[in-house]
Amino acid sequence: MKKNLKSSHETFKKSARKTLYQGLDQKNKINPQKKATYLEELSNRLHLPADILAGAPIITATGRNELCLENYKGIIEYNGSIIKVQTKVCKICIEGKELNILYFTEDEMRITGYIQAIYYQ
Repeated sequence: MKKNLKSSHETFKKSARKTLYQGLDQKNKINPQKKATYLEELSNRLHLPADILAGAPIITATGRNELCLENYKGIIEYNGSIIKVQTKVCKICIEGKELNILYFTEDEMRITGYIQAIYYQ
């Protein structure tokens, strides 16, 4: 004798759709303020600086003649009076006279010259 077996997959799928995808709609996105506090809390728990987790640019200026820039993505513009660099979070514009990129690697660069201003765009 043959028995007709009916799958309950379709009925389960219909009833579970409401609970499975409940939190994935566009209204429940994390806003930037909550994300920032989340990174701060995570950095506190892991005992790591927040800039490492967020990939924030680190600028170390030695007087007005030398600057070290870490965590950048690429060079946008480069000439003797202006250097524009793209980072993960913003663009950084360095203005001055006789600016020169002494060296650059994948994550760090050293800029020399007379630095007059640093702008975050």
